[in-house]
Amino acid sequence: MPDLDSAREFWDKEIVEQSHTAWMAHPLVRAYINRSIDPARPCWPMEWFIALTGRRRFQRALSVGCGGGAMERDLVVKSVCDSVDAFDASVHSLVLARRAVEREEMGGRIRYFAADFNEPLFLPRRTYDLVVFHQSMHHVAKLEKVLRAVLRSLRPGGLLYVDEYVGPSRHQWDQNAALLAPHQEAYQRIPREQRAADALLAPIQADDPSEAFRSGDILEQLDVGFRTLARRDYGGTLLSVLFASIPPPTDDLVSQLIAAEEQLLRSGAPSYYTLLVAEPKRGAAKWLASMNYLLLPKLKRLAREIRARLPRRRR
Repeated sequence: MPDLDSAREFWDKEIVEQSHTAWMAHPLVRAYINRSIDPARPCWPMEWFIALTGRRRFQRALSVGCGGGAMERDLVVKSVCDSVDAFDASVHSLVLARRAVEREEMGGRIRYFAADFNEPLFLPRRTYDLVVFHQSMHHVAKLEKVLRAVLRSLRPGGLLYVDEYVGPSRHQWDQNAALLAPHQEAYQRIPREQRAADALLAPIQADDPSEAFRSGDILEQLDVGFRTLARRDYGGTLLSVLFASIPPPTDDLVSQLIAAEEQLLRSGAPSYYTLLVAEPKRGAAKWLASMNYLLLPKLKRLAREIRARLPRRRR
């Protein structure tokens, strides 16, 4: 389990003064993401979701890991939701989110509160028409517990919206040096004066112990309890890794990196970022999924404890 206090301290600081490079912020990258989501009609993720759902209006939504609250305000402004409940572990982020709601006169439509999403026992059952994870699920350690709570909190006909990093988990980067090889090769092709260092480091925020904690398990765990209705991968496989290790890049360099990423994805490399909409499984399948989420982590933990004891017994 990540150290929640350290993670909370990191995000309290990060919301005020960003320390990492946001690869999606560059205009050329945003245009690339838009094309990846819909080549025929390039659009930002929320616009794609609105079109997909036929401009359906959701009565009550939940946002998990809301940060500074931009996503929830967007849901209300675009008339996607009548009201939104949103929570985060970073108290300072919530303070800023509440202030923004007051400035934009959205009082009563967005409710922010502090909570640990690894312990979502407070989620009410059959309450929400929409549950949103926007770049937050890859910080979750107890994926099964969270997804079980979400599964039970959605009303019949409700939807799950996920916009996430689903690339390698932090332990995978640590244990498999070959993962970084294609990124390192691309990094070395950048002129030295446009690189922040001689060598590329794994893309893990060292002072955020929750970063990419189980990102590599997200898609597998979603498949347990939810049926995907639509999915759009939008890359980040090369860009998100390299952007953290280059100074503010020129447009020419960004264009070159986008082309290199497109070639990497065509060669069969997985997309590190994905956008998907899913619905809860129903009937017996939903019950089995709920039991899977509940029991499988306990069985895995028991198996680890047994394995840990066996060598001592043999000695």
